[in-house]
Amino acid sequence: MRIALAHNLRRGDDEGQRGFTSGAEVDELLESMGLLGHHPVPVEVGGTLDETLDLLRTARPDLVFNLAEGWVGPWRQSFHPALYERLGLPYTGSGPAALGLALDKHLTKLVLSTRHIPTPGWAFADDAADLPPLEHLRYPVIVKPNFESCSKGIGPHSLADTARTARALLLETLRDYPHGVLVEEYVPGRDITVPYFTAAGGALTPAETTMPATRAPGGLFDYTLKQDPARWSHLRVPAALPAALADRARALTRTAVRALGLHDFARADFRLSPDGALHLLEVNGLPGLPAGGASHRAAVLAGLDPATGLAGAVITSAAARLRLPAPPPRPR
Repeated sequence: MRIALAHNLRRGDDEGQRGFTSGAEVDELLESMGLLGHHPVPVEVGGTLDETLDLLRTARPDLVFNLAEGWVGPWRQSFHPALYERLGLPYTGSGPAALGLALDKHLTKLVLSTRHIPTPGWAFADDAADLPPLEHLRYPVIVKPNFESCSKGIGPHSLADTARTARALLLETLRDYPHGVLVEEYVPGRDITVPYFTAAGGALTPAETTMPATRAPGGLFDYTLKQDPARWSHLRVPAALPAALADRARALTRTAVRALGLHDFARADFRLSPDGALHLLEVNGLPGLPAGGASHRAAVLAGLDPATGLAGAVITSAAARLRLPAPPPRPR
């Protein structure tokens, strides 16, 4: 197939680009698709809408491989899938509604709660004049933006020990993130992540990013720490977990992905507390796919080819789900 790799290219280290796709990841995926026999075309969607439309029309894709993060707003990940649908272009991954839901931590937690998936208690606010009660929460709590990723908006002072302190911090955070703020019960412990690929059997081997800072009470994986890989990027795949606990993490991931309506690939992030309980923090509907990352290493353990497995898994499940016909050969 002729496949358009739609992405926002990360061109710097400023906060606004932290969720974008690196040039190395773009090159890796293009090479993988080529090795699979496809005709990949990079489509960088960071320009104007007219420029993006021109690029997609020029690419003439049989399938869009969507990694586009979007630029601003709480529904930024939903924009490009909605655009593909308007243009009649089949695409990989989840649709606009599911991506919008997964990016909304408050709504995600409401959905998870209906499926009896353990998630830390929380309160949500999007109006400084109508704040929710906070006294019922177990302290300390972490105050963070509702719609952000990559620990944006989380700093050394994001923890609050009392309802009064939490309320002041909530008001302060709302000024910077007016779309909504989450006040969530803080859970110390280990950071466990479970990659999910439909074509690879669903939930894969749990991984762990070892961060001593989060194991002790009060430790935060904040934005500053996340920008310093030397202090946290000790990735362990598989995570050192008892078999029963690893199975539970996979089962919770499967339930969460289905409840949120996500397709083809995703990633669930947990905190494993000292008492051995798993707490699902969020589900990423549009995770990165870099070589050597948790998804890549878990996929290799599942038997996928190291050079082509991730791209192949996403394309395979999307093609089956969309019932794509085998396209005629096209010249390069």
